[in-house]
Amino acid sequence: MSERPRIGIILPSARYKKIKKINAYPSNKTMLSLYEQAAAKKGCSLCFFRLSDLSAEKKYVTCYVKEQNKYRLRKLPVPQVIYKRIGHSRDHLPMLQALMDKGITIFNFYEENEKYNIFKLVNRDKELARHQPHTKMATEKNILGMLSFHKRIIIKPNRGEVGKGIMKVEQTGQNKWCLFYKEEQQWKKIFFQEKLPEKLLAAIQQPYIVQEMIDLGTYENKRFDLRVSVQKNENRKWQVSAIFVKVAKEGHFLTNMGQGATACTLRQILKEHPSLSYEKVKKDVQSFALKLAKHLAAYKTKMADFGFDIAITKQGIPYLIEANHISDYPTFAIKNGRLLYTDWNRAFTTPIDYAHAIMKK
Repeated sequence: MSERPRIGIILPSARYKKIKKINAYPSNKTMLSLYEQAAAKKGCSLCFFRLSDLSAEKKYVTCYVKEQNKYRLRKLPVPQVIYKRIGHSRDHLPMLQALMDKGITIFNFYEENEKYNIFKLVNRDKELARHQPHTKMATEKNILGMLSFHKRIIIKPNRGEVGKGIMKVEQTGQNKWCLFYKEEQQWKKIFFQEKLPEKLLAAIQQPYIVQEMIDLGTYENKRFDLRVSVQKNENRKWQVSAIFVKVAKEGHFLTNMGQGATACTLRQILKEHPSLSYEKVKKDVQSFALKLAKHLAAYKTKMADFGFDIAITKQGIPYLIEANHISDYPTFAIKNGRLLYTDWNRAFTTPIDYAHAIMKK
């Protein structure tokens, strides 16, 4: 009996290490199960490995495969189609490119993911540009200039994730401001007037962007925004696979899951906003996200899975906050080993459908 065609999935090291004791990590087990079920429906099998397990010189990779309901380490030929579920640095580019030059398809490959470059790419489309907050590279001059236009601004690393390094400046009175920053897991404040605090000036010695802070809608008096999963499907067309809502902790301004936010559905959120039609907001968000994906894919041709952070104003207007090349879907969708909402399973199954379609070509 011939072996079923195999799709490779590159996992973050932390999730990869949990496979060895899969029953001790129910959310990881559920994630793998969703992938495995999707593969089984297509007559495929899967193997899981880390970025560090790959090499341009080696034809084989050590990976986990499921055999008789257990995951075992095996040394197998590098799969011809690989779904990359982790970000990569510039150091990885030569190796990944060398594999692709050999005919291996790696989707979710990109050459750079700097936030300001994404902002500029989106701005090339006039319609999309109207749905982005005012954004610049963070210099002392640009921050002071922003403060003359906006009462609240966000300063964040030009590259980064899960909300690390983000700061906020908020007007507290006439020519009076407050810097909010996190240090040793605690939010701290520095009040200032004319001169920017040294804490902020020191931070922007590294590449940061400064961005107008959108007046987000709220749910139970907590800020929220959306993570919209836009993926290529088995027809190799872009689709909105899932809309996750991220609700910030009470009194906090960050909606990152890594900063304590919680996930729920758009329908649940909009029950608190009777002036907004769920169907219209959903349609507008989906249309906006699909246009974003198609536009960015013209410049990032190896992408097949975008996660857009989209703000919804109190009037129901969508704004792009950030375009993520990799989304940690299990953090949004799975809790204590349970998929929170069945509608979210497509964020896991659609990339497998797409990988299978590539294998058939």
